[in-house]
Amino acid sequence: MQSSVEHTEGLKHKLTVEVPAERVNEAVDKRLKELRPRVRLDGFRPGKVPPQVIKQKYGASVRQEVLSEVIESAYRDAMKDSEHAPVAPPEINVVSGFAANEPVKFEALFEVMPEVSVNGLDALDITLPQSEVQDSDIDEMLLTLRRQQATFNEKTAGAEDSDRVTIDFVGKLDGEAFDGGSGEDVKVTIGSGQMLPDFEEGLKGAKAGEEVSFDVNFPEDYQSEDLAGKTTQFTANVKNVEQMVLPEVDEAFIKNFGIDAKDQETFTKEVRKNMARELENALRRIKRERMFDAILEQNGEQEVAEGQVQQEIEQMARNMNLEQQIPDAEQRNKLAQQVFDAPARRRVRLGLLLGKLFEERKVELDQARVDERLDAIASTYEDPQEVRDYYANNQQAKVSLESAVLEEQLVDELYEQAKVSYEDKTFQEVMAINQQLQH
Repeated sequence: MQSSVEHTEGLKHKLTVEVPAERVNEAVDKRLKELRPRVRLDGFRPGKVPPQVIKQKYGASVRQEVLSEVIESAYRDAMKDSEHAPVAPPEINVVSGFAANEPVKFEALFEVMPEVSVNGLDALDITLPQSEVQDSDIDEMLLTLRRQQATFNEKTAGAEDSDRVTIDFVGKLDGEAFDGGSGEDVKVTIGSGQMLPDFEEGLKGAKAGEEVSFDVNFPEDYQSEDLAGKTTQFTANVKNVEQMVLPEVDEAFIKNFGIDAKDQETFTKEVRKNMARELENALRRIKRERMFDAILEQNGEQEVAEGQVQQEIEQMARNMNLEQQIPDAEQRNKLAQQVFDAPARRRVRLGLLLGKLFEERKVELDQARVDERLDAIASTYEDPQEVRDYYANNQQAKVSLESAVLEEQLVDELYEQAKVSYEDKTFQEVMAINQQLQH
């Protein structure tokens, strides 16, 4: 077997391999001989089909199988002898070898890991939010929880904030109905943010049995380009208006949330505890992501392997269950490229930089910190010990937790060099920032 590697451009290389015809021919003959005892053909006794007949009938398909195996094996052997380490599966182009007595020649196009250096760590300037759970946040949360359990009573007066209105509606742009602009028996709670602000505002004062018309202004950044920044006209037939009735915070209400409490005071303490935990997790996530953003900004658009980016895109598509949502493969892949290309490149770039930092700094896992984090996770469940046992017996979950803590340790080290300033934020503002980071 002969092989050679040449650098083409950037991170791309081309491996050329030639395998003698004898290697393929011998493998094909051996495979056909192994196949003979199992072949059943009319006119021949089992296991007695002449070799030439077997070769004529199965030779082409067997050669194709052998060819694939030989190419895969030859590629592995050639890469072992090479100093290169591909970062993703190669693109194989077979030049020759389909015909008998013809040497197998193929080209494997692959990419290697880029040289990585991390710069600008002494110039990091990061602003972080700081916040505490206030009594007003607790009151707002209790109100939200009560609204989730609310009932509705029919009313004859005009619709107001918090009322639920059942409508049929049609929206038009320049006199023409547009896709997604109509609905029947749609329940809209005014002030909930379920619909655009102008839409909910247009329903105020409407009574059951009335028809109301109003304009709706779509925001400039609306997801549909045809509607972004446009003013549309809606007509709604009001079928029912209902007033929201909030439940009392009593034992029956509290029971719906799985909290062991019988009075509002105890329930409120549990709500505060949960909100404090949510706030801590959100601040930790924001701290991490802002450090990552700062590192990426200091290190520019470093070269990445397209194969790694593509693997990341495919993984993100799987995580979003895109295959179930869009059955057509071509359409699905096109959408995946459009939606996931930028975040996939960010992940790959960040992974390279963090990998280099871990290599340079040799951060050692703080087991006490892992235990503390596990205790915090377990405390949110009804049976904390069951959660601890799960992590102890599930290697994948354990590694995931340890990796998260190790990453957090690295981030804390980097913050020791950074210039950090703080800005006061409300609980809701912090939650909103955290929500944005998850999209």
